[in-house]
Amino acid sequence: MADVYDVAVVGGGPAGLMAAKIAGENGLSVALLERKENITAIQRSCATMFAIEDEYYFGERMYFNEEQGRLVFPVTGFSLPYTGPYKNFYAWHVYTPDAGHYIKVGDYDANVQKGNKGRLSVTYSKKELLENLLADAEAAGVKMFTGANVIDHRREGDVNHLITAEGHEFRSVFTIAADGINSRMMKLLGLNKERSFFGTLVGVSYYMTGLSLPHPEAILFPQLFHKTTQYPIMIWVEPSPYGEDEYWVYAGGPSHPDIDYKAELDRCIADSSFSNWFADAELQRKQAHVANIWSPAPTPFKDNVLITGDAGWTVEAECTMSMMSGLKAAHAVSEALREHKPNQEGVQNYIDWWKHHFTDSMDYTEFLTVLTSGLVGEDMATYLYGLVTDTLPCSLNPYNLFNNVNAAIMRNMPKIQGERPDIIAKLQSLGAMPIEEQMRNIIESGFPNT
Repeated sequence: MADVYDVAVVGGGPAGLMAAKIAGENGLSVALLERKENITAIQRSCATMFAIEDEYYFGERMYFNEEQGRLVFPVTGFSLPYTGPYKNFYAWHVYTPDAGHYIKVGDYDANVQKGNKGRLSVTYSKKELLENLLADAEAAGVKMFTGANVIDHRREGDVNHLITAEGHEFRSVFTIAADGINSRMMKLLGLNKERSFFGTLVGVSYYMTGLSLPHPEAILFPQLFHKTTQYPIMIWVEPSPYGEDEYWVYAGGPSHPDIDYKAELDRCIADSSFSNWFADAELQRKQAHVANIWSPAPTPFKDNVLITGDAGWTVEAECTMSMMSGLKAAHAVSEALREHKPNQEGVQNYIDWWKHHFTDSMDYTEFLTVLTSGLVGEDMATYLYGLVTDTLPCSLNPYNLFNNVNAAIMRNMPKIQGERPDIIAKLQSLGAMPIEEQMRNIIESGFPNT
Protein backbone atom coordinates (compact mmCIF):
# COMPACT_ATOMS: atom_id res chain seq x y z
CA MET A 1 0.00 0.00 0.00
CA ALA A 2 1.28 3.46 -0.90
CA ASP A 3 2.21 5.60 2.09
CA VAL A 4 0.20 8.60 0.85
CA TYR A 5 -1.94 8.29 -2.29
CA ASP A 6 -2.36 11.20 -4.64
CA VAL A 7 -6.10 10.72 -4.36
CA ALA A 8 -8.46 8.47 -2.42
CA VAL A 9 -11.90 7.97 -3.97
CA VAL A 10 -14.75 7.14 -1.60
CA GLY A 11 -17.50 5.24 -3.43
CA GLY A 12 -17.46 2.88 -6.39
CA GLY A 13 -20.51 4.07 -8.33
CA PRO A 14 -20.46 5.91 -11.68
CA ALA A 15 -18.83 9.05 -10.23
CA GLY A 16 -16.24 7.19 -8.17
CA LEU A 17 -15.22 4.68 -10.82
CA MET A 18 -14.97 7.41 -13.44
CA ALA A 19 -12.85 9.57 -11.12
CA ALA A 20 -10.59 6.64 -10.25
CA LYS A 21 -10.23 5.57 -13.88
CA ILE A 22 -9.30 9.06 -15.09
CA ALA A 23 -6.92 9.74 -12.19
CA GLY A 24 -5.21 6.40 -12.77
CA GLU A 25 -4.93 6.98 -16.51
CA ASN A 26 -3.44 10.39 -15.73
CA GLY A 27 -0.65 8.68 -13.79
CA LEU A 28 -1.80 9.37 -10.23
CA SER A 29 -1.65 6.87 -7.39
CA VAL A 30 -5.26 6.08 -6.54
CA ALA A 31 -7.09 4.13 -3.85
CA LEU A 32 -10.80 3.47 -4.33
CA LEU A 33 -12.75 2.58 -1.17
CA GLU A 34 -16.14 0.91 -1.60
CA ARG A 35 -18.27 -0.38 1.28
CA LYS A 36 -19.80 -3.18 -0.85
CA GLU A 37 -17.83 -6.37 -1.41
CA ASN A 38 -18.96 -6.51 -5.02
CA ILE A 39 -18.51 -3.10 -6.63
CA THR A 40 -20.74 -3.75 -9.64
CA ALA A 41 -23.65 -5.39 -7.79
CA ILE A 42 -26.82 -3.28 -8.16
CA GLN A 43 -28.55 -3.53 -4.81
CA ARG A 44 -31.05 -0.67 -4.84
CA SER A 45 -33.91 0.42 -7.06
CA CYS A 46 -32.65 2.29 -10.10
CA ALA A 47 -34.50 3.11 -13.31
CA THR A 48 -31.13 3.42 -15.14
CA MET A 49 -32.20 5.59 -18.03
CA PHE A 50 -29.65 7.37 -20.17
CA ALA A 51 -30.56 10.80 -18.84
CA ILE A 52 -30.99 12.54 -21.13
CA GLU A 53 -30.84 12.43 -24.92
CA ASP A 54 -33.52 14.92 -25.92
CA GLU A 55 -32.04 18.26 -24.77
CA TYR A 56 -29.15 19.92 -22.94
CA TYR A 57 -28.92 18.68 -19.35
CA PHE A 58 -26.40 19.95 -16.79
CA GLY A 59 -24.74 21.72 -19.70
CA GLU A 60 -24.28 18.53 -21.75
CA ARG A 61 -25.91 17.33 -25.00
CA MET A 62 -25.26 13.63 -24.51
CA TYR A 63 -26.51 10.78 -26.71
CA PHE A 64 -26.14 7.06 -27.25
CA ASN A 65 -24.40 6.04 -30.47
CA GLU A 66 -25.77 2.54 -30.90
CA GLU A 67 -23.87 1.92 -34.15
CA GLN A 68 -20.51 2.38 -32.43
CA GLY A 69 -21.72 1.22 -29.03
CA ARG A 70 -20.71 4.41 -27.20
CA LEU A 71 -22.20 6.86 -24.73
CA VAL A 72 -21.20 10.26 -26.10
CA PHE A 73 -20.64 13.48 -24.11
CA PRO A 74 -19.60 16.02 -26.76
CA VAL A 75 -19.61 19.15 -24.55
CA THR A 76 -17.60 17.64 -21.71
CA GLY A 77 -15.46 15.95 -24.35
CA PHE A 78 -15.43 12.19 -23.82
CA SER A 79 -17.24 8.99 -24.73
CA LEU A 80 -17.52 5.57 -23.15
CA PRO A 81 -17.99 2.13 -24.67
CA TYR A 82 -21.34 0.52 -24.01
CA THR A 83 -22.29 -2.63 -25.89
CA GLY A 84 -24.69 -4.06 -23.34
CA PRO A 85 -28.46 -4.47 -23.53
CA TYR A 86 -30.73 -1.45 -23.95
CA LYS A 87 -34.36 -0.63 -24.74
CA ASN A 88 -35.71 2.42 -26.53
CA PHE A 89 -38.67 4.34 -25.15
CA TYR A 90 -40.56 6.95 -27.12
CA ALA A 91 -42.80 8.99 -24.80
CA TRP A 92 -43.82 9.64 -21.19
CA HIS A 93 -47.50 9.20 -20.32
CA VAL A 94 -48.86 10.67 -17.07
CA TYR A 95 -52.14 8.95 -16.10
CA THR A 96 -55.02 10.24 -14.01
CA PRO A 97 -55.75 8.06 -10.94
CA ASP A 98 -58.81 6.52 -12.59
CA ALA A 99 -56.80 5.52 -15.70
CA GLY A 100 -59.41 7.35 -17.77
CA HIS A 101 -57.00 9.83 -19.29
CA TYR A 102 -53.29 10.30 -19.79
CA ILE A 103 -51.15 13.31 -20.64
CA LYS A 104 -49.01 12.67 -23.68
CA VAL A 105 -45.45 13.89 -23.26
CA GLY A 106 -44.23 13.18 -26.76
CA ASP A 107 -46.10 11.68 -29.72
CA TYR A 108 -45.67 7.96 -29.08
CA ASP A 109 -46.91 6.63 -32.43
CA ALA A 110 -44.96 9.14 -34.51
CA ASN A 111 -41.79 8.60 -32.51
CA VAL A 112 -42.02 4.79 -32.74
CA GLN A 113 -42.24 5.12 -36.52
CA LYS A 114 -38.92 7.01 -36.51
CA GLY A 115 -37.12 4.24 -34.64
CA ASN A 116 -33.87 5.27 -32.94
CA LYS A 117 -34.20 8.81 -34.27
CA GLY A 118 -37.55 9.23 -32.56
CA ARG A 119 -36.79 7.79 -29.15
CA LEU A 120 -36.95 9.84 -25.98
CA SER A 121 -33.99 7.87 -24.62
CA VAL A 122 -32.96 4.34 -23.61
CA THR A 123 -32.83 2.17 -20.52
CA TYR A 124 -29.56 0.28 -20.12
CA SER A 125 -27.58 -1.97 -17.76
CA LYS A 126 -25.93 -0.03 -14.95
CA LYS A 127 -24.08 -3.20 -13.99
CA GLU A 128 -22.40 -3.40 -17.40
CA LEU A 129 -21.56 0.29 -17.28
CA LEU A 130 -19.85 -0.17 -13.91
CA GLU A 131 -18.06 -3.31 -15.10
CA ASN A 132 -16.53 -1.37 -18.00
CA LEU A 133 -15.43 1.50 -15.75
CA LEU A 134 -14.03 -0.92 -13.18
CA ALA A 135 -12.00 -2.80 -15.80
CA ASP A 136 -10.53 0.47 -17.08
CA ALA A 137 -9.70 1.66 -13.56
CA GLU A 138 -7.97 -1.60 -12.67
CA ALA A 139 -6.02 -1.49 -15.93
CA ALA A 140 -4.88 2.02 -14.99
CA GLY A 141 -3.41 0.72 -11.72
CA VAL A 142 -6.11 1.88 -9.31
CA LYS A 143 -5.98 -0.02 -6.00
CA MET A 144 -9.45 -1.36 -5.14
CA PHE A 145 -10.47 -1.83 -1.51
CA THR A 146 -13.90 -3.40 -1.17
CA GLY A 147 -15.73 -3.89 2.10
CA ALA A 148 -14.18 -0.57 3.15
CA ASN A 149 -16.83 1.41 5.01
CA VAL A 150 -15.48 4.91 5.63
CA ILE A 151 -16.64 6.26 9.00
CA ASP A 152 -14.22 9.11 9.64
CA HIS A 153 -12.30 11.72 7.70
CA ARG A 154 -9.85 14.22 9.09
CA ARG A 155 -7.20 16.50 7.70
CA GLU A 156 -3.85 16.69 9.44
CA GLY A 157 -1.35 19.09 7.97
CA ASP A 158 -1.29 18.51 4.22
CA VAL A 159 -2.73 14.98 4.33
CA ASN A 160 -6.27 13.60 4.45
CA HIS A 161 -6.88 10.57 6.67
CA LEU A 162 -9.76 8.17 5.97
CA ILE A 163 -10.70 5.63 8.65
CA THR A 164 -12.89 2.63 7.90
CA ALA A 165 -15.21 0.69 10.21
CA GLU A 166 -12.86 -2.25 9.72
CA GLY A 167 -10.04 -0.30 11.39
CA HIS A 168 -7.98 0.54 8.28
CA GLU A 169 -6.54 3.97 7.55
CA PHE A 170 -5.87 5.48 4.13
CA ARG A 171 -3.94 8.68 3.55
CA SER A 172 -4.07 10.91 0.51
CA VAL A 173 -3.31 14.41 -0.75
CA PHE A 174 -6.83 14.79 -2.18
CA THR A 175 -10.05 12.91 -1.52
CA ILE A 176 -12.94 12.58 -3.97
CA ALA A 177 -16.29 12.03 -2.26
CA ALA A 178 -18.40 9.88 -4.57
CA ASP A 179 -20.42 7.99 -2.00
CA GLY A 180 -23.84 8.74 -3.40
CA ILE A 181 -27.14 10.19 -2.44
CA ASN A 182 -26.92 9.41 1.27
CA SER A 183 -23.30 10.47 1.44
CA ARG A 184 -21.52 9.93 4.76
CA MET A 185 -18.66 12.11 3.56
CA MET A 186 -21.00 15.10 3.38
CA LYS A 187 -21.95 14.43 6.98
CA LEU A 188 -18.35 13.99 8.11
CA LEU A 189 -17.38 17.26 6.43
CA GLY A 190 -20.27 19.06 8.14
CA LEU A 191 -21.66 20.19 4.79
CA ASN A 192 -25.15 18.80 5.38
CA LYS A 193 -25.54 21.33 8.20
CA GLU A 194 -25.28 24.02 5.53
CA ARG A 195 -27.99 22.49 3.32
CA SER A 196 -31.79 22.53 3.51
CA PHE A 197 -33.39 19.14 4.12
CA PHE A 198 -36.57 18.36 2.16
CA GLY A 199 -37.49 14.88 3.32
CA THR A 200 -36.75 11.25 2.60
CA LEU A 201 -37.85 9.27 -0.45
CA VAL A 202 -38.47 5.55 -0.12
CA GLY A 203 -39.54 3.07 -2.76
CA VAL A 204 -39.86 -0.52 -3.92
CA SER A 205 -39.41 -1.85 -7.45
CA TYR A 206 -40.22 -5.13 -9.15
CA TYR A 207 -38.82 -6.53 -12.37
CA MET A 208 -41.83 -8.19 -14.01
CA THR A 209 -42.72 -10.07 -17.17
CA GLY A 210 -46.06 -10.75 -18.82
CA LEU A 211 -47.44 -7.22 -18.62
CA SER A 212 -50.16 -6.03 -21.01
CA LEU A 213 -49.48 -2.35 -21.53
CA PRO A 214 -51.27 0.18 -23.76
CA HIS A 215 -47.92 1.62 -24.90
CA PRO A 216 -45.17 -0.92 -24.17
CA GLU A 217 -42.30 1.31 -25.32
CA ALA A 218 -43.13 4.34 -23.19
CA ILE A 219 -42.64 5.39 -19.58
CA LEU A 220 -46.05 5.01 -17.94
CA PHE A 221 -46.62 7.19 -14.91
CA PRO A 222 -49.93 6.52 -13.10
CA GLN A 223 -50.64 9.07 -10.39
CA LEU A 224 -52.16 7.30 -7.39
CA PHE A 225 -52.84 8.47 -3.85
CA HIS A 226 -52.66 6.81 -0.46
CA LYS A 227 -56.19 6.17 0.73
CA THR A 228 -55.94 7.74 4.19
CA THR A 229 -53.12 10.31 4.05
CA GLN A 230 -53.77 11.34 0.40
CA TYR A 231 -50.02 11.42 -0.12
CA PRO A 232 -49.18 11.00 -3.82
CA ILE A 233 -47.84 7.54 -4.70
CA MET A 234 -45.38 7.63 -7.58
CA ILE A 235 -45.97 4.63 -9.85
CA TRP A 236 -43.51 4.10 -12.67
CA VAL A 237 -43.46 1.47 -15.42
CA GLU A 238 -40.70 1.37 -18.01
CA PRO A 239 -39.04 -1.16 -20.32
CA SER A 240 -36.24 -3.15 -18.67
CA PRO A 241 -33.11 -3.75 -20.75
CA TYR A 242 -32.59 -7.20 -19.24
CA GLY A 243 -35.25 -9.23 -21.02
CA GLU A 244 -37.41 -9.09 -24.13
CA ASP A 245 -40.64 -9.04 -22.14
CA GLU A 246 -39.40 -7.46 -18.90
CA TYR A 247 -40.44 -4.20 -17.23
CA TRP A 248 -39.30 -2.19 -14.22
CA VAL A 249 -42.30 -1.39 -12.02
CA TYR A 250 -41.82 1.04 -9.14
CA ALA A 251 -43.81 2.61 -6.30
CA GLY A 252 -42.37 5.29 -4.08
CA GLY A 253 -42.67 8.70 -2.55
CA PRO A 254 -42.03 10.65 0.64
CA SER A 255 -41.55 8.64 3.81
CA HIS A 256 -44.58 8.49 6.09
CA PRO A 257 -45.23 6.21 9.06
CA ASP A 258 -48.61 5.18 7.65
CA ILE A 259 -47.42 4.35 4.13
CA ASP A 260 -45.98 0.99 3.09
CA TYR A 261 -44.84 1.45 -0.50
CA LYS A 262 -44.58 -2.26 -1.15
CA ALA A 263 -48.23 -2.57 -0.13
CA GLU A 264 -49.04 0.37 -2.41
CA LEU A 265 -47.25 -1.28 -5.33
CA ASP A 266 -49.10 -4.53 -4.67
CA ARG A 267 -52.36 -2.57 -4.51
CA CYS A 268 -51.64 -0.94 -7.87
CA ILE A 269 -50.99 -4.36 -9.37
CA ALA A 270 -53.92 -6.22 -7.82
CA ASP A 271 -56.61 -3.66 -6.98
CA SER A 272 -56.46 -0.40 -8.92
CA SER A 273 -57.65 1.06 -12.20
CA PHE A 274 -54.38 -0.24 -13.70
CA SER A 275 -54.70 -3.85 -12.56
CA ASN A 276 -55.53 -5.07 -16.07
CA TRP A 277 -51.93 -4.22 -17.02
CA PHE A 278 -50.75 -6.90 -14.59
CA ALA A 279 -53.35 -9.68 -15.03
CA ASP A 280 -50.75 -12.17 -16.31
CA ALA A 281 -47.64 -10.59 -14.81
CA GLU A 282 -44.90 -12.62 -13.14
CA LEU A 283 -42.51 -11.22 -10.57
CA GLN A 284 -38.84 -11.85 -11.35
CA ARG A 285 -36.95 -9.95 -8.60
CA LYS A 286 -37.31 -7.08 -6.13
CA GLN A 287 -35.29 -4.04 -5.03
CA ALA A 288 -35.81 -1.05 -2.74
CA HIS A 289 -34.22 2.29 -1.92
CA VAL A 290 -34.07 5.12 0.62
CA ALA A 291 -32.85 8.55 -0.50
CA ASN A 292 -32.65 11.87 1.30
CA ILE A 293 -33.57 15.11 -0.46
CA TRP A 294 -31.24 18.07 0.08
CA SER A 295 -30.60 21.44 -1.42
CA PRO A 296 -27.32 21.37 -3.38
CA ALA A 297 -24.01 21.42 -1.54
CA PRO A 298 -22.94 24.99 -0.79
CA THR A 299 -19.55 24.11 -2.26
CA PRO A 300 -18.13 21.03 -3.98
CA PHE A 301 -14.87 21.39 -2.02
CA LYS A 302 -13.79 21.32 1.62
CA ASP A 303 -10.60 20.18 3.38
CA ASN A 304 -9.10 18.94 0.09
CA VAL A 305 -12.20 16.84 -0.60
CA LEU A 306 -13.91 17.26 -3.97
CA ILE A 307 -17.64 16.43 -3.96
CA THR A 308 -19.01 14.61 -7.00
CA GLY A 309 -22.29 13.21 -8.32
CA ASP A 310 -25.25 12.52 -6.09
CA ALA A 311 -23.28 13.28 -2.93
CA GLY A 312 -23.64 17.02 -3.46
CA TRP A 313 -26.82 17.35 -5.48
CA THR A 314 -30.58 17.22 -4.90
CA VAL A 315 -31.93 13.66 -5.00
CA GLU A 316 -29.98 12.38 -8.03
CA ALA A 317 -27.47 13.77 -10.48
CA GLU A 318 -28.10 10.63 -12.60
CA CYS A 319 -25.36 8.24 -13.73
CA THR A 320 -24.47 10.54 -16.60
CA MET A 321 -23.93 13.71 -14.57
CA SER A 322 -22.13 11.69 -11.90
CA MET A 323 -19.65 10.44 -14.49
CA MET A 324 -19.15 13.96 -15.81
CA SER A 325 -18.31 15.31 -12.36
CA GLY A 326 -16.06 12.35 -11.57
CA LEU A 327 -14.10 12.96 -14.75
CA LYS A 328 -13.82 16.70 -14.12
CA ALA A 329 -12.74 16.20 -10.50
CA ALA A 330 -10.01 13.73 -11.48
CA HIS A 331 -8.63 16.04 -14.16
CA ALA A 332 -8.67 18.95 -11.70
CA VAL A 333 -6.68 16.96 -9.14
CA SER A 334 -4.21 15.90 -11.84
CA GLU A 335 -3.67 19.52 -12.88
CA ALA A 336 -3.35 20.70 -9.29
CA LEU A 337 -0.62 18.17 -8.51
CA ARG A 338 1.30 18.99 -11.69
CA GLU A 339 1.13 22.69 -10.79
CA HIS A 340 2.26 21.95 -7.22
CA LYS A 341 -0.96 23.46 -5.90
CA PRO A 342 -2.45 20.69 -3.74
CA ASN A 343 -5.16 22.98 -2.39
CA GLN A 344 -8.36 24.81 -3.28
CA GLU A 345 -6.58 27.12 -5.69
CA GLY A 346 -5.34 24.10 -7.62
CA VAL A 347 -8.84 22.68 -8.19
CA GLN A 348 -10.69 25.98 -8.58
CA ASN A 349 -11.55 25.04 -12.17
CA TYR A 350 -13.60 22.10 -10.84
CA ILE A 351 -15.36 24.30 -8.30
CA ASP A 352 -16.21 26.78 -11.06
CA TRP A 353 -17.37 24.01 -13.40
CA TRP A 354 -19.66 22.54 -10.73
CA LYS A 355 -21.15 25.92 -9.91
CA HIS A 356 -21.76 26.75 -13.57
CA HIS A 357 -23.24 23.40 -14.64
CA PHE A 358 -25.09 22.49 -11.45
CA THR A 359 -26.15 25.26 -9.08
CA ASP A 360 -26.21 28.13 -11.61
CA SER A 361 -27.90 26.26 -14.45
CA MET A 362 -30.35 23.96 -12.63
CA ASP A 363 -32.98 25.18 -10.17
CA TYR A 364 -33.31 22.27 -7.76
CA THR A 365 -36.71 23.52 -6.57
CA GLU A 366 -38.09 22.74 -10.03
CA PHE A 367 -37.39 19.08 -9.33
CA LEU A 368 -39.20 19.33 -6.01
CA THR A 369 -42.40 20.23 -7.90
CA VAL A 370 -42.45 16.58 -9.02
CA LEU A 371 -43.04 15.75 -5.35
CA THR A 372 -45.42 18.60 -4.56
CA SER A 373 -47.50 18.37 -7.76
CA GLY A 374 -49.69 15.66 -6.24
CA LEU A 375 -50.43 17.56 -3.04
CA VAL A 376 -53.69 18.87 -4.49
CA GLY A 377 -55.16 15.39 -3.87
CA GLU A 378 -56.76 12.69 -5.99
CA ASP A 379 -59.96 14.53 -6.93
CA MET A 380 -58.20 17.68 -8.10
CA ALA A 381 -55.42 15.77 -9.85
CA THR A 382 -57.96 13.74 -11.82
CA TYR A 383 -59.78 16.90 -12.89
CA LEU A 384 -56.70 18.97 -13.74
CA TYR A 385 -54.81 16.27 -15.63
CA GLY A 386 -57.96 15.51 -17.59
CA LEU A 387 -57.89 19.02 -19.01
CA VAL A 388 -54.56 18.44 -20.81
CA THR A 389 -55.44 17.01 -24.20
CA ASP A 390 -52.62 18.44 -26.33
CA THR A 391 -49.48 16.43 -26.94
CA LEU A 392 -46.75 18.14 -24.92
CA PRO A 393 -43.12 18.53 -25.99
CA CYS A 394 -41.16 15.33 -25.72
CA SER A 395 -38.90 15.74 -22.68
CA LEU A 396 -37.24 13.53 -20.12
CA ASN A 397 -35.94 16.47 -18.09
CA PRO A 398 -37.48 16.21 -14.60
CA TYR A 399 -36.79 19.90 -14.06
CA ASN A 400 -39.07 20.76 -17.00
CA LEU A 401 -41.61 17.94 -17.10
CA PHE A 402 -44.14 19.27 -14.63
CA ASN A 403 -43.53 22.86 -15.71
CA ASN A 404 -44.84 21.83 -19.13
CA VAL A 405 -47.76 19.96 -17.57
CA ASN A 406 -48.60 22.89 -15.30
CA ALA A 407 -48.38 25.35 -18.21
CA ALA A 408 -50.85 23.22 -20.15
CA ILE A 409 -53.20 23.19 -17.15
CA MET A 410 -52.94 26.97 -16.77
CA ARG A 411 -54.07 27.43 -20.37
CA ASN A 412 -57.41 26.09 -19.16
CA MET A 413 -57.73 28.63 -16.36
CA PRO A 414 -61.04 30.16 -17.56
CA LYS A 415 -62.61 26.71 -17.70
CA ILE A 416 -61.31 25.83 -14.24
CA GLN A 417 -62.58 29.14 -12.86
CA GLY A 418 -66.04 28.41 -14.18
CA GLU A 419 -66.24 24.75 -13.18
CA ARG A 420 -64.03 24.40 -10.10
CA PRO A 421 -63.30 27.70 -8.36
CA ASP A 422 -62.29 25.66 -5.30
CA ILE A 423 -59.31 24.38 -7.29
CA ILE A 424 -58.28 27.92 -8.18
CA ALA A 425 -58.25 28.81 -4.51
CA LYS A 426 -56.19 25.70 -3.68
CA LEU A 427 -53.67 26.37 -6.44
CA GLN A 428 -53.29 30.00 -5.43
CA SER A 429 -52.74 28.96 -1.84
CA LEU A 430 -50.06 26.45 -2.83
CA GLY A 431 -48.42 28.86 -5.24
CA ALA A 432 -48.05 31.49 -2.55
CA MET A 433 -46.26 29.10 -0.19
CA PRO A 434 -42.47 28.85 -0.07
CA ILE A 435 -41.29 25.40 -1.11
CA GLU A 436 -40.30 24.68 2.50
CA GLU A 437 -43.89 25.23 3.60
CA GLN A 438 -45.35 23.18 0.75
CA MET A 439 -43.12 20.31 1.79
CA ARG A 440 -43.42 20.78 5.56
CA ASN A 441 -45.14 17.43 6.22
CA ILE A 442 -42.67 15.65 3.94
CA ILE A 443 -39.73 17.26 5.70
CA GLU A 444 -41.07 16.39 9.15
CA SER A 445 -41.54 12.71 8.26
CA GLY A 446 -37.99 12.36 6.87
CA PHE A 447 -34.83 11.33 8.67
CA PRO A 448 -31.81 13.47 7.69
CA ASN A 449 -28.21 12.34 7.99
CA THR A 450 -26.96 15.69 9.28
